[in-house]
Amino acid sequence: MALSTAALSLPAFSASQPPEIELSLKTSVYKEGDVPIHRVVSGSEERYEIDIQQFYLLTPVARNWSLAFNASHETMSGASPWGTVPGIDGRPTLIMSGATIRDSRTELSVGVNRYTDNASFGIGFTHSNEDDYEADAIVLSGEWDFNNKLSTLALGLSYSDDKIEPTDALLFGRVQKEDKRSRSFSISWTQVLNKTSLLQSGLSVTKQDGYLTDPYKLRDVRPDERLEWALSLRYRKFFENPDGALHLDYRYYDDDFGVHSHTVQTAWYQNISEQFQLVPSLRYYSQREADFYLAIDDFTLPLIVNQSSDYRLSTYGAYTFGLKGIFKHNNWSVNISLDRYISNDKYALSDAQFKHPALLDFSLMSVGFDIRF
Repeated sequence: MALSTAALSLPAFSASQPPEIELSLKTSVYKEGDVPIHRVVSGSEERYEIDIQQFYLLTPVARNWSLAFNASHETMSGASPWGTVPGIDGRPTLIMSGATIRDSRTELSVGVNRYTDNASFGIGFTHSNEDDYEADAIVLSGEWDFNNKLSTLALGLSYSDDKIEPTDALLFGRVQKEDKRSRSFSISWTQVLNKTSLLQSGLSVTKQDGYLTDPYKLRDVRPDERLEWALSLRYRKFFENPDGALHLDYRYYDDDFGVHSHTVQTAWYQNISEQFQLVPSLRYYSQREADFYLAIDDFTLPLIVNQSSDYRLSTYGAYTFGLKGIFKHNNWSVNISLDRYISNDKYALSDAQFKHPALLDFSLMSVGFDIRF
C-alpha cells in the first residue's frame, strides 16, 4: 500500500488505461493568522479564510481511452495587504484592505487520454472564474514507457489566457481591464531503480507576458514579461521491516525577476495495519527577493520604475508541518490531514533587511473520500 501510494504521488501521467472508475470528494478549510496589530496603520489585521470543495472523476472509456473531470469551488473572506509605509521605528508597517472582502472562485477542467501499448497522449481544458479574474487554459501531454516499463519519459505543454478586472477599479483608480498569457513546457524522466525504489527528475519552463502587476497594491510596477524555470528531483523508497515508504523531494526555482528558491520536502508513509496509514511530513522553503523588491513603498519613484512591496517577492523562509491519516477498506478510503505553515525572514538562506509584516502563517485542514468501482 505504501509503495503504490509512493508511485501514484509522482506527478506523471499514467501510460496505462485506468482499470476502474475513480471518484474523489474533498473539503478543506484554510485560515491565515492575523497580522500583528502594531504593524497595521490602516485597515483590518484579519487575513483570509477560505472554504474549499473539490470533486474528481476518472473513468475508462471504451478500450483505449479515459476521461477525467475536476471541479472545485472556493469561498473566501478577509483582508489583504495593499502596501507598506515606514513605522515609528523605521520598519515597514502595513496598509491593509478592510475585512469585508468577499469572493468566490469556481474551476472546471476536463481531460481526455488516449492509450497505446507503451504510450499515452492527453489533452485537457480548464476554466477558472472569480469576481475579478477569469482564466482559460489548454494542456497537452504525452508519456512513453521504455525498458519493460521501468523507465518513463513525460512531456507537457500548456497555454493560459487570463483576464483581470478589479471590482473596485473606479473607486480606487485601479486598472479596469488587463490580460496576461502563460506558456509552459515540462519534461520528466521516471526510473524504477529496483522493486522498492524509484527516482524522477524534471524540468519546467514558463514564460509569462502581459499585465503581471498586482492591481490591488497602492504602488506596484512589474516587468511585463517573466521567464521562470524549475528543476525537480523526487525519490521514493519502500522499507519492508518498518513497513513504510520514504518520500524525498527537492526543487530549485529561478526567474528573471531575480527570485530564486529552494524547496525540500520529506514524508513518511507508515502502515499501521492493513487498513490504516499515518503520514507525517515536513517541508522547508527559502527564497531570495526580487531585484525590484522594496520593503517600504517609494511613492516618489516614477510609475515606469519597477518596484513592489509584495511579501511574496521578499526574502523569507518557511516550514510546513503536516500529518495525514488514511483509512482504506476494500474499494474506498478516507483521509484526514492537517498542515501548519510558518514563515519568517530568519528562516531564509539569505539575509533580509527587514522582516515583511505580511509574511504568512496559516493552517489547512482537509477531509477526503475516495472510491473505486
